[in-house]
Amino acid sequence: MIAYGEPAEVAALRWEWAQEWHPTAGTGPDDGFVSSVARWMEGERTVWTAHNTDGAVGMVCLTQFERMPSPVAKAEGSWGYLGHLYVRPSARREGIGTALVEQVLTEAANRRYSKVVLTASEMSVSFYVRRGFSNVRGLLLWTPKHQ
Repeated sequence: MIAYGEPAEVAALRWEWAQEWHPTAGTGPDDGFVSSVARWMEGERTVWTAHNTDGAVGMVCLTQFERMPSPVAKAEGSWGYLGHLYVRPSARREGIGTALVEQVLTEAANRRYSKVVLTASEMSVSFYVRRGFSNVRGLLLWTPKHQ
């Protein structure tokens, strides 16, 4: 079952995701972290969670961006960014990731977005291509020198 995400569930999934890559992240989200996630969820984004008998086992986010009006192309409207797709290791390979991506794409179509983009890890490119995304390598990245 897929539903709109609740901050406590999203925070728990985000914490678990971080622990996969940084085991020193701690034992679980505290109230401050849950509050930070709740504030983040109030922006121009929608977060869904996937549930099975174990509770919330996956999440995905769709953030909305507005196109700048153009006097030439008369292009207006919105586009979406798919992010934060995560499925707990114990629930992987059960179609949950696919269902979450389909939820995003259905919503994007309903909102009449001109496109949906994402930044995929090398490991996940083939997953997204199978969902209908084009593998366009035109992304440029700037990172501040102080990091």
